[in-house]
Amino acid sequence: MTRTRLVAGLALCFALAAGLAVAKPRNGDMGVYLDDNGNVVGTFVVSCDGVFSYEGTRTTHALTNGRLHCNLP
Repeated sequence: MTRTRLVAGLALCFALAAGLAVAKPRNGDMGVYLDDNGNVVGTFVVSCDGVFSYEGTRTTHALTNGRLHCNLP
């Protein structure tokens, strides 16, 4: 029983980690795109209505560093 719980727990951890790795920015998120050296090369914002926009260069290294104050329904 303990081994089964351990395997189930590890599987859950891997599933959560994979979900976080492909998570997309949520409505109201703001952030930056970093190059391989950690330099900011672009910015992005997702409006409260879910409209995505960016300036500069998009990379695979996106870092969310702020949120818009959106009115909640």
